[in-house]
Amino acid sequence: MLRDLVSEQEGISTKAISRLQYHRGSPDLYLEFCKRLDRRYKDIRDRHYIPNAGSCGQQIHFLIRYKNEIVGIISGGSAVYATRKRDEFFQITHNTRENTLNGIINNTVFRLEENESNLATRCLSMWRSIVSYLWESAYEVKVFGFETFVVEEDFRKGTLYKADNWELVGETSGNTKSHHGVGLTGGVSKRKKIEPKLVFCKWHQDHRKPIHDDYVASWRGRTPEEKARAKRLQKFRQSCRGQKFCAVENNVLLVR
Repeated sequence: MLRDLVSEQEGISTKAISRLQYHRGSPDLYLEFCKRLDRRYKDIRDRHYIPNAGSCGQQIHFLIRYKNEIVGIISGGSAVYATRKRDEFFQITHNTRENTLNGIINNTVFRLEENESNLATRCLSMWRSIVSYLWESAYEVKVFGFETFVVEEDFRKGTLYKADNWELVGETSGNTKSHHGVGLTGGVSKRKKIEPKLVFCKWHQDHRKPIHDDYVASWRGRTPEEKARAKRLQKFRQSCRGQKFCAVENNVLLVR
């Protein structure tokens, strides 16, 4: 039974890549799918202003290639569980949270080491198209929005997100719950202060309302369905690794 489930789901994932057409010619800008532990990715990630503490949950990582050189990294990950300004923007309520969050992609990391006018905006726009396509193929949910959080400084105010028409919806509250020491045997979560961050949000081009989907976890690996999904995700990532993607007028294409 498990083998049948895996085979069926792998077929769906394989089609997601195989149905893509190739870009005619060689584009100057594209994204290469990679692992978080890829040395090329990690070297750039370690230079980001936010310390590299790894990542958890759903995630998709890319190297940014421009004129045949690796010039940065950009990643998408699971949305944060709750933040008031984001929830208000995407019309998320306590009752709908569990069935909507998976349709929001968090731009968890974006570091560009090539300072060229408009390049950051081009990267971000291309990333939205590519990561949406792969996210929907991998996790089987419709993407309806994007979020990101920026630590404000004199020289950092989220200008590149504004240029890509993201909306500054407010700031985080400056505190969060710490779950350190909380486990199956008990423990108490505690509130701790953190640096407030600017909250930027953007609707997916095709949506202006949250989409409700039933979230199916795979990390537990308890049921045949969860095990099959975990294996499918592993196979999907393997098929994507090293693949190069670009987007033209929101259409995702492969790069030879």
